[in-house]
Amino acid sequence: MYTVEFDHDEITITIIDDSGIHEDVIVNSFDDIVFIRQWDEDAKKIKAVAMSPGQWEELIASINSPEGAFITSRK
Repeated sequence: MYTVEFDHDEITITIIDDSGIHEDVIVNSFDDIVFIRQWDEDAKKIKAVAMSPGQWEELIASINSPEGAFITSRK
């Protein structure tokens, strides 16, 4: 299950593990940066990855790509 919420300058995607084994994965997307966050139970804090919107788009494109190296064109 996942949710998508739109705010005036942010998109928040929350991906919920239906099995309840893993913590939610939260994506906060802004015009200039994207954060992927998840609670780390062992460390008792949120772990985050920051990337550019271009990297985020390449991550999404890579999900259904075959093995190999790819160059994406910017619009």
